[in-house]
Amino acid sequence: MELERVSRGKALLTPGGWVETSVADVRLEMGAGSGEPPREAVLHIGSASVPVRVRPFGPVHAAGGACAVRLVLARALPLRVGDRALLRCSGRPITGVVVLDVLPSPLRGRGAGTRRAAELAPFAASDRATARMPDAATVLGWRGMVRRSELVAMGLDPLDVQVAMGLDPRPLDVPGAGDWLVDAGRWKELGERLGAIVAEQPGIPVDAARTALGLPARELVEALVRACPPLRVSDGRIDGDRVPGAVAEAVGRLREELARAPYLAPEAARLPELGLTRQAVALAARAGLVLRLADGVVLLPGADVAAARVLARLPQPFTAGDARAALGTNRRVVIPLLEHLDRLRLTRRLDERLRVVTDLEEGPL
Repeated sequence: MELERVSRGKALLTPGGWVETSVADVRLEMGAGSGEPPREAVLHIGSASVPVRVRPFGPVHAAGGACAVRLVLARALPLRVGDRALLRCSGRPITGVVVLDVLPSPLRGRGAGTRRAAELAPFAASDRATARMPDAATVLGWRGMVRRSELVAMGLDPLDVQVAMGLDPRPLDVPGAGDWLVDAGRWKELGERLGAIVAEQPGIPVDAARTALGLPARELVEALVRACPPLRVSDGRIDGDRVPGAVAEAVGRLREELARAPYLAPEAARLPELGLTRQAVALAARAGLVLRLADGVVLLPGADVAAARVLARLPQPFTAGDARAALGTNRRVVIPLLEHLDRLRLTRRLDERLRVVTDLEEGPL
């Protein structure tokens, strides 16, 4: 470092080993009867002195004068949980400061300050002998999600999280992935939200799910899928075998409608009336509850093999018209059905008009 860059209040830091912050939640250790804390003061820590704005979260304790406040620093300082400092304001006694949180969340919405006061209350006790300090598990609970490396930079031990959860501290068993740790309650909530998203959007891309869940890393989504069977990732998309009750009921209505004419698929406009929206059809098809031949053409599973057996009784070769009559359906259904049978090699095209059903030696029949 060039000497001209060194000045009073500067600190030599290990890269990535400290959190430099301009906002911190702290405990003020004021003398009894000191009254309300100042709104503007100067923070002294080490050789640094930085102007700060002070926002109290709650009333000062009458005995001991301790309270939790938020400090907004005029410039960022490298701080850690548990650091001690002094707060000076002209005409007031010097106040002791203990750092409780070096990366607090913004206060947004009505009552945010009151909620934060409740979170900090156990660490703003007036009795210094019994006052607690936040640990890694506490900070994880506040944030819901945090990096291990960030906890270390805050001066906290990530292994405290396992101890608080009653887990063997080695290896690390806290929910999360890579460098990320996730609070157990938040992890459960994320799993429930992911299940609901996949139910509404089966086959959703992993990155789209990450955005919908507000997660900072793709690896967290993949870990969440592994923790929520039967969800699974395939070709970068998330699927699942579970279907909502409403979809299962809609499939039941489709089954009733196809009972007399199994190959006369409902018109596309009829499907939503049965409860089979595009999303519901996609989810049911992935779960194997319906056979989707084309957009708006849906039959029951197994209808393809059964159709091939009916067609095998026709004089070979046969036309699409022959198949339509034999199956009691219409052209809207029979064309995608025959194309589906071709892909399964249950039928084989001879030319533009004629097909044959594959025999036992050539195909599944």
